Amino acid sequence: MQTLILGKRDDISEITYNNYKNAGAVHILAVSGLHVGIILLLLEFLLSPLERFPKGKTIKLILIVLLLWGYAFLAGLSPSIVRAVTMFSFVVYSLYLNRPTNSFNIIALSILFILLVKPLFLFQVGFQMSYAAVFAIVWVYPKLQKFWFPDNFIVRKIWQLLSVSIAAQLGVLPISLFYFHQFPALFFVSNLLIIPFLGLILGLGIVVILLALTNLLPQFLVDGFNWAIHFMNSIVGWVARQEGFIIKNIPFDSVQMIAGYFIITALVLFLSRPRRKSALVFFDGLIIFQSWTIWNQTQVHQKETIVLAHRTRNTILLHQLGDSISVITSDSDNIGTVSTDYAVAERIQKVNNSVLRNSYQIGDKKLFVMDSLGILPLEEQLDYLLLTQPSKAY
Repeated sequence: MQTLILGKRDDISEITYNNYKNAGAVHILAVSGLHVGIILLLLEFLLSPLERFPKGKTIKLILIVLLLWGYAFLAGLSPSIVRAVTMFSFVVYSLYLNRPTNSFNIIALSILFILLVKPLFLFQVGFQMSYAAVFAIVWVYPKLQKFWFPDNFIVRKIWQLLSVSIAAQLGVLPISLFYFHQFPALFFVSNLLIIPFLGLILGLGIVVILLALTNLLPQFLVDGFNWAIHFMNSIVGWVARQEGFIIKNIPFDSVQMIAGYFIITALVLFLSRPRRKSALVFFDGLIIFQSWTIWNQTQVHQKETIVLAHRTRNTILLHQLGDSISVITSDSDNIGTVSTDYAVAERIQKVNNSVLRNSYQIGDKKLFVMDSLGILPLEEQLDYLLLTQPSKAY
């Protein structure tokens, strides 16, 4: 309940969090626009009687904005909740004015307001992914609905949920690949199964909290809410266990991220209005993306380097030769994700492990490794000296 309603993930188990991440549903655990939108609907419904009184609409506007920001403070003022509450504050004001408002204007105003107060939010992953997802939903979702609008009510609702998931995923895909280097291919399954019930779970959770505070919470409501959360976790766990659909360790740099957004934008424009010019722009983006990838792969085969990696109580040398890497360490069980992260960043295909020795010949240079004994070779000049443990000889 703390995680879903307040975004506090301190007490959630690592296994559960990884399940949500691998299932492509980790955004549910971060309080964002979905949560704030549901709360706004509840507040609009509960405070609607105020409109009957003089100045009731103004009082309702002030109360909703204050309650939304009070909720943001309770949730810890994370970038996602600040972004969502700021944006929905402008939405509430536009509802108060009863004017048709462009969604892109609201997004731009909220970005400007947030960055004026907290400029460094621009460099936070959550802020970037939140706005990328919101912008994509506002832009791509209506186009998907125009592309196909089923007559059957159930099929139409499923297509709407799927359209939102596809739009959001397109928006965050390049950023997600750049930061996390993995892609959950079954993201649409988890979103289709979870999002329809998330509003019910969030609304019920707020009711449970209010009743618990007044000691009026019936046991059947506790059991029902507990079962709903367990059922949601089970669905996410099942999707996360389909490891064949989780594509991991994808090399993706900043140039590929920019080219990826260029390709997605060109593709959406082409599908919206199929024209020769938009098709050429799309294929140009593909050519740039592929050319950069091929050039990077060529550079890898010509590269040799030695990297001294940092790890507590362990010395790790990474020797890259082309598309293979040798992980040289005295404790192979204490390397964490150092070798994996380096391999992904440098597009390494082969990883080998070897035991740390006393000396190495690297081209025409000599490297000597000195441990706690402090013994140095006397007969030759050293180019590099690696100190691995405390010694009086230092």
